Amino acid sequence: MEENTNDIFKSQNFSASIKESGLNDFIFLIDLKEDTCSISDECVKFIKFPSANFSNAIQTLTSIVHVDDQKLFTDCIEDLKKDSKTPKDFALECRMQATSGSYALVFLRAKYTPLPNGQAILTGTLCLKARQKDDVTGLPLEAQMVSDYNDVRRAQGSVSGFILAIRIEGLEHINASLGLEAGDKIFNVVAKTCIQTKDEQTLAYRISGNKIALLNVGGGTATDAQTLYQSLKRRISDIEFDLDYSVVFTISAGIVAFINDISELKDLIKKADFSLSMGKKSGKNNLYFFNNSEYSKHVNRLDLRDKLRDSVKNNFSGFEIYYQPVIDATDFNPKTGERKLHVIGAEALLRWGPPNSEKISADQVIPVLEETGLMAPVGRWILMKAFNQCHIWNQYDRNFHMSVNLSYVQIERSDILFDVECALEKTKVNPQNITLEITESGYIDHDELQRLFDEFHKLGINIDIDDFGTGYSNLRYIQNLHANTLKLDYSFVHKAVMGKDGDSERRVIEHIINMAHDLGMKVCLEGIESESDVEILSKLKPDKYQGFFFGKPVSSYAFLDKNKQYFRDNAPEKSDEPEEL
Repeated sequence: MEENTNDIFKSQNFSASIKESGLNDFIFLIDLKEDTCSISDECVKFIKFPSANFSNAIQTLTSIVHVDDQKLFTDCIEDLKKDSKTPKDFALECRMQATSGSYALVFLRAKYTPLPNGQAILTGTLCLKARQKDDVTGLPLEAQMVSDYNDVRRAQGSVSGFILAIRIEGLEHINASLGLEAGDKIFNVVAKTCIQTKDEQTLAYRISGNKIALLNVGGGTATDAQTLYQSLKRRISDIEFDLDYSVVFTISAGIVAFINDISELKDLIKKADFSLSMGKKSGKNNLYFFNNSEYSKHVNRLDLRDKLRDSVKNNFSGFEIYYQPVIDATDFNPKTGERKLHVIGAEALLRWGPPNSEKISADQVIPVLEETGLMAPVGRWILMKAFNQCHIWNQYDRNFHMSVNLSYVQIERSDILFDVECALEKTKVNPQNITLEITESGYIDHDELQRLFDEFHKLGINIDIDDFGTGYSNLRYIQNLHANTLKLDYSFVHKAVMGKDGDSERRVIEHIINMAHDLGMKVCLEGIESESDVEILSKLKPDKYQGFFFGKPVSSYAFLDKNKQYFRDNAPEKSDEPEEL
């Protein structure tokens, strides 16, 4: 009786005819005459064969070979058939579609054997080539993730699924307190938990830093990713319980889901990283779903960062100082017959923008400068420009003062005292005409801040507390810093003149003004927008006003053109052009 291929596949002779296979090696047999194939049951779990035994073998195998490798595969088979009576060795490396939907690199090593009955068989092993893996977790690395994703995208044209990016929170503390080996063990535990929890359509990778990415390219949804994350959290909690909470850690995660996407994987990883960072901001042990609107803001912020860095390198091109007038409130009373509008100073406000485009305000620019470390050089530039402008305008009013905001990052990360002294020396401005403003809500060591401000006072410089009432400081703290002026935030003023609780808000403002006066300080009310605001607030006897009613922030040229006539001294006009330093 003739021996069929299935019998040959099961026989000891067949097993002995090939070398001992490793963990990634799977036995196969192809009957070229009958066009049938038998493959190890275990291999079907990894490679997308229809079953362990199937017919129409060559066409089926060709269909799961990567399109770029199909010609190589079919040419090798045809070469075997040309001299059908001669035994020969067969070896081929190609990519085959895995059950996950990606492509696996395989090495086919076999022996072509003609049989007496006219049959010809190909017997050998299919070896899954080892992928580059992380030493700690055994997970494939990001490069493999890119390769797997691109294989699916090339084969299908687009990809649907999700990336669940995971970060272990508390790992830094574990490394510091228990050692790197303990941290590696925890990372390994989380990696194994991911492998045990995910389904076959989802692959796990270690990506940059202490992060794991679970990639699904088989049509998984955001809901599937959320369910997977919740399962991981429960398992992590069980692990902590089993360890008697001797080691405590959690996992934060970000999800980006995609449907029929043609993006590069690097773009999706950026979105997953963004989601992960947003998840951490909202609290550790949290999950964040990718939000395209927030991501667009993030991308715009990165773009702004790069442009600001270029501007700083290009001699601060695009940066400009705008000036908003500060008014003497004691001389401005709308109920008197003659109005006296005295511009006693200006606040220097940073603006930035490319040439011939609208300028961007400081509240958008300053946070980016602080994050990138650019606040120190830009802060020095602001001091120099504002001090010099004050020196020029003192030609018109010898007592005109200039207010300059100090960033807390600028105070902490630069030698601010030295920077101020240099600006004073170079511009020759009178220190008594300079006011440095800090926001009450900023945080810095109070003793250090008091020491710094004592040095400023020795130089003759004034100190104002900006946005008073929005932070947590008290008047005792303000008094210790020897503040000259409290600037009440516009939100106070707006409620006092517009809100239904205006009476109570005005009483609060009046109380603050009286207390400040008792402590030898002045009060500036910000956010004055109309004449009625002045009529209401003048009864509270503030010292200064600032707001759009008196003037919006404008360039130095526009400020002088509009306000020169209101300077106290009103000296003869000199050059309007600021002196270059």
